[in-house]
Amino acid sequence: MKMKKVFVHLIIEGEANWINEYYHFDRIPSEGEYLATKANGDWYKVKLVLHSPFAKEMNADIYAVKVNQTEEIRKKLNN
Repeated sequence: MKMKKVFVHLIIEGEANWINEYYHFDRIPSEGEYLATKANGDWYKVKLVLHSPFAKEMNADIYAVKVNQTEEIRKKLNN
């Protein structure tokens, strides 16, 4: 399976500076999913996915906001 090259835009809510980096994924993450860019790293929740099959340098843009992983796990498990 060919890895998908994705341009990932990460932000901390309320801040103005985006972190913009390319990553390779087995599949393109979907809105509402979580991602981490390194082991034991921060978690980000995907808010927007722009698929770009016309672009040779990437398959999609992803916009994600940093979340508190402990709080996200608690919310999911205590429903």
